[in-house]
Amino acid sequence: MKKTMYIVMAIVIFASLLSSCAAKPGDSLITVKGSIGKTNSGSTYILDQAAFDSKSVELTYNDPWMGDGLKYKGILLKDLITLVKPDSSVTTVALICTDGKEYDIAIADAQNYDIMLARWVGGTALDESNGGPVKVAYPDDAKSIYPDESWAWWVVSVDFK
Repeated sequence: MKKTMYIVMAIVIFASLLSSCAAKPGDSLITVKGSIGKTNSGSTYILDQAAFDSKSVELTYNDPWMGDGLKYKGILLKDLITLVKPDSSVTTVALICTDGKEYDIAIADAQNYDIMLARWVGGTALDESNGGPVKVAYPDDAKSIYPDESWAWWVVSVDFK
């Protein structure tokens, strides 16, 4: 009986830890900055969980690291452009990751291809082990421009330059 209580307590503690780590509405997932016309937090636009919930689409991508035919759900860069209204002088969308790496995407490519800031794969939120909470996914028709190494993981900021 004592052993069963310990197991139940361990499960409850583990579940509460998991729920406290999950992104909640209001938690910043992506900070959008640079030459943008629409902000919601000073000079930046914050994409939180609620923004991802309301603006996401689901598409199938062939991920060079996780496998082909995966259903990713997230915000397309072209929809983010519509949302934050970058200045007409912007030529580059820079994705900045937690490790400091920066991945540049031409604004024209972001508008013409279904490049996604992915938050979910197969219905499950991305986590640190698979590039989350947000990573970039490229459609097959953009792979000649953006090779496998362009799949940025751990994206925390988007800078319109």
